[in-house]
Order: sequence, then C-alpha cells, then structure tokens
Amino acid sequence: MKNESVMHTTSLVREILNALWIIVGLYVIATSVDAFFTTKDKWLFLQLVIIYPTLTLAMTMGMLEICLRKIKNHMEYIVILGVNIVASVIILSLYEKPILIFLLVFPVLVSLYFYKSKLLKFACITGILSGVLIYALSDEVRTYYKHSDMIIMIAVVLGTSLIIHSLMKHSLRLANELLKTTEEKQYLFSKNVQMEKLSLLDPVTELYNHRSFHEYLESLLRMDTINELDLHIAVLDIDNFKRINDTYGHQMGDLVIMEVANQIKFFTENDDFAFRYGGEEFAIINIGLSTEEFLEKMENIRRGTSKVCLKELEGNCVTVSIGIQKLLPGMSKDVLFNGADTSLYIAKKSGKNKVIVNSIERPPVEVFS
Repeated sequence: MKNESVMHTTSLVREILNALWIIVGLYVIATSVDAFFTTKDKWLFLQLVIIYPTLTLAMTMGMLEICLRKIKNHMEYIVILGVNIVASVIILSLYEKPILIFLLVFPVLVSLYFYKSKLLKFACITGILSGVLIYALSDEVRTYYKHSDMIIMIAVVLGTSLIIHSLMKHSLRLANELLKTTEEKQYLFSKNVQMEKLSLLDPVTELYNHRSFHEYLESLLRMDTINELDLHIAVLDIDNFKRINDTYGHQMGDLVIMEVANQIKFFTENDDFAFRYGGEEFAIINIGLSTEEFLEKMENIRRGTSKVCLKELEGNCVTVSIGIQKLLPGMSKDVLFNGADTSLYIAKKSGKNKVIVNSIERPPVEVFS
C-alpha cells in the first residue's frame, strides 16, 4: 500500500514538472518576442528578463528533476517549493506587471492534486511568505507594487486555500459515504451469495441438495446438444442405514452420512456433480465419460466406502449400493432417474454393496467387487 502511494505521488509530481517545463518554455518565448518591442536597452533586457531568469528557472527545474529521482518521501512538499520559486522568479523578472503577484496562488492550486490538508497549509504559508519576501527585498517590486496589491494577494491566497480546504472536506465526506455505501453493497452481495449457496447445499455433507439436483438436471436436458453427449446418473444408498440409526442413534447416522459424502468428494472430479438427494441417498451426474469409465468411478466410490470401518460401529464397515443409468435419446428426466433408481433397487435386492448398470435397452448388468 505504501509503495502504491509513493508511485501515485511520483506520477503526480511528474505531471506537475511537465507543466512547469511548459511554463518555463512559454516564459522564454513570450519574453523573447517582447524583446523586439521593448523600449528598454535591448542588451539589459536580454540579460535581466531572459538570460538570468531562464538560467534560474532551468536550475530550479533541474534540481526538481534530481529530487524526483533521488527522493521518495515528501516529494510533494519539494515540488510546492519549486512552484513557489518559479513563480517568484517570474514576478521578480517582470516586476513592472503587478498582476503577476497572483502567480503565488499556483502553489495552493497545485496542492489540490494531492488532497492533503497539511500540504495545503504549507502551500498557503510559503506562498504568502514568498510574496512578503519579494516585496521586502526587491526595490524594483516596491516601486511598482502598492501595499494594497500585497494585501489583496494575501487575501486571494488565503481565500483560495479556504475554498480548496472546503472542497477537500466535502470530497472526503462524499468519498467516505461512497465507500460506506460500496462496503454495504458488497456485504449484502456477499450475504446474498452465501444465502444462495446455503439454499443449494446440504448443510451436513456440503454436497448439493435435492433442489439443486433437479434444477441442474432440468437445465442439462434443455440443452439442444445433450443427446450428443454422454450423460450418466448414479444413485447411491447407504446399506442397512435404518439399522445403524436404530442401533447407534441418529448422531452416528449423521457421521456415517458424512463419511460416505467424503468418499464421494474424494473420487469425484470437476466434471462430476454430487448431491445429497435425501436421507441416506446420494446422486451423481456426469457428462463426458463413457459408461465403462463412469462405472469404474462408481466402483472406486463403492470400494473406498467399504473400507470405512468405524470404531463407533463396533468395527463394522459402511457399504453402499449404486444404480447407474445412461441418458438415451428421447429419455425424459423421470425415466432417466427411474432407470438409475431401478438399478439401485436391484443392487439392494441382490445382496447390497454392489453397482448395477441399467441402459433400459438391455438387462441390468451386475458388477461386484
């Protein structure tokens, strides 16, 4: 954050220095043109109005350029002093034009770039001091300037500073209000996302819930190209779950459900969408795998789950039965799900802890470990 602030300040100072170089160039051009029309001694005018001031301005700009490269902190204060020096040199060189005393407002205006109250006060004080010193030390300036000119200059610098200070306060207040509003919107958005996520997830397993299953499947079946893709559904059910609940209690039942969910998460990938369909029943939707590949993945889940042996279950292991159905052309959502559910029913009735694949068009395929 500090480095970003330094980079921002350096960028602003660079832009200000570029503007000052342009002002110096304009000063040289304007005074050079004026040399052709002045009634003063040409050589004296050339020395006092063009050469010496230009050298002073160039040295000042050179020092500012060196400071920009060598000094990283408080560069904004140095540039304010530089603007004061540039304005003072022009005022002293063109002392016959009292209106130029108002160039001392420039440092105050430049401080607005940085939006710092302390820098604004510094610019105001140095601007007024520069004017007072010019008036006190230059006999030529006193010849052409009246006391009223200095009083007005001081009033203008102070007034401009007060206006800029009010602008800073107002802008800061608006920025804080905008920041607060943005933070509130972000908080509400975050809460909405969190609530939406909670509405889609099962709180126990952190898998997608029953509602999500149907919404996702319906959205898939609405795709025009869905029949060109390999879509499979697997329905999983924990074997003997009612006995676990009745024997060891519902808390133990929840632990078993979480263990099965962990196995599902471990063996599924980005192309798989896993759901807790309800109670001890789960569902998995996959697009892209062939029937053999999806079957192998479900076998991995079945085998992985069968190795989960909990001491709370007196050393007994958890098993699941799984039914698989592939989407066939013209198949509705209900027929697709019922195909997987029927395969699951066959797995349960034929001994449990197995995977059954049912393609509707052929007899169920029984797969053992």
